[in-house]
Amino acid sequence: MSQEVVLNIEAKGNEPEPKYKDWEIEDAARTIMRAEEIKQDAELMKLVAPKIQKQAVAAVNAAKVLYGKGETDESKSN
Repeated sequence: MSQEVVLNIEAKGNEPEPKYKDWEIEDAARTIMRAEEIKQDAELMKLVAPKIQKQAVAAVNAAKVLYGKGETDESKSN
């Protein structure tokens, strides 16, 4: 009397790689927690707010240039 053995084995190599690594998720969680601590510190926020504003203005200006909505050399000369 013979017994039949059936194995159901699938290769794990076909699974897509996760979008984020564990360390990236942990780092993001720490960053968010630290940001919340900073937002609760009124004295520190008074010091941080002007720097955030300066960075935001720079980002908007860079986006205008990158996407063609800012002044170009030709429009400045007219």
